[in-house]
Amino acid sequence: MDAAALDALIAELSDVGDPPADALVDELTAHPQQRRLLERGLREGSEALGELPGAPALTAFLAELEALTAAAPDDLLDTASLPHFTISTPEHVLDLGAAALIHSYAPPRTAAVLVGTGALTGRALERVTETGRWNAAALVPGWLRRGEPGYVATAQVRLVHARVRRSVHRSAGGAGPVPLHQVDLARTWLDFTLVTMRADTALGLDLTDAEQASLYRYWRHLGRLLGIDPRLLAGAVDRAGAELLAERIGAVTGPPGEDSRRLARAGLEVLATALADLTPLPGRVTGPLVDAACRRMLGDRLADALGVPRSTAAAAALRPVVVLTRLRRRLLRRNPVAWDRAVRANVAASRAFALDGGPAGFAR
Repeated sequence: MDAAALDALIAELSDVGDPPADALVDELTAHPQQRRLLERGLREGSEALGELPGAPALTAFLAELEALTAAAPDDLLDTASLPHFTISTPEHVLDLGAAALIHSYAPPRTAAVLVGTGALTGRALERVTETGRWNAAALVPGWLRRGEPGYVATAQVRLVHARVRRSVHRSAGGAGPVPLHQVDLARTWLDFTLVTMRADTALGLDLTDAEQASLYRYWRHLGRLLGIDPRLLAGAVDRAGAELLAERIGAVTGPPGEDSRRLARAGLEVLATALADLTPLPGRVTGPLVDAACRRMLGDRLADALGVPRSTAAAAALRPVVVLTRLRRRLLRRNPVAWDRAVRANVAASRAFALDGGPAGFAR
C-alpha cells in the first residue's frame, strides 16, 4: 500500500472503534451476569457454553478470536516471538518502558484520555505493571493459543479499550471523535514493535533482520486479536513498512502537550524504581540512567517535548555500556548453546512475571 492509499485508510478509520468489542461491552453492561460466561468461554472455548441465544455479541466476539487463533500457523504461535526473549527482563524495562511506554504518551488526545481515566493520579505503577504483565503473557511462546494466559489477557485488554471508549464517549455526550479509535490502536501497536526495536538498536540490543521480521509477523497476529483492522498492519512486514505506517500516522498526530509531559514524568519515576528492584543498581543511579536511556532511544527532540530531564553525566556513562552490551551480545550469538540457554531463561522469567498477579492491561 502506497502513502496515498494509507492516508485514505487512516482517514477512514480515525473515527472507528472496535465494533465486536464495543458491542460486547454494551451487552455486558446490560447483562452483567454474562461476565462469567465470557471468562469461561475465553478459558474453555465457546463450545463449553453451548447455545447462547441471548448473548449475540458474546458469541460473535468469541467466534472471531477462536477463528483467528485456529487459522494461525503453529510455527507463528510457538516460535515467532522468540526473538523478544533474546533480551532480558531488566533490558525490557528500558526498551518497552522508557521507549515504547513513554513514546505512547506523546499524542495529546491519547494522553488526555489516559489522564482522565486515572493513569497518572496514583495509578502509574499499576498501569506500568499491568502493561508489562500483559506484554509478557502475550509474547510467551504458545500462550496465544485458545485458553492460554496470553490469549485470555489479550481479549481482556481489548475489552478494557472498549470500556474506555464507552466511558469517555458517554462523558462527552457522544460528541467528538471516538476515543482509542483504530488509528490510536495502530499507533500503540507501533510503540510495541517499531519503537521498541529502534530502542533495542540504540541500546546495543540489536536484532537481525530475520528476528525483526519474525516479531512483526507475530505482532500482526497479535494486532488482529486486539481488534486492529488488518488493513492498517498489512504492510508492516518489516521495519520499512512499519516506518511508513508510523510516518503517515504521525502526520495526523499533534505534538505532546502538558498531559503527555505529566504522564512521562510519572512513568519514568516508576520505571526507575522497577529497574532498581530488578538490578543491584541503587535508586539514585537508576533515575538518571532511565532518563538518559529514554533520550538515547527516543531522540532529543521528542525527549525535550516530553520534558525528559537531561543528564550529561548519565548520558556519558551510558555510552560504554551500550558498546559493551553490543559486544557481549555478538559473542553470545557465536555460542548457540549459551544463546539458547539465555533465551529459555528469559522465557521462564517472563512466564513467572506474567503469572504473578491478575490479568494485565494494554491501556497505558
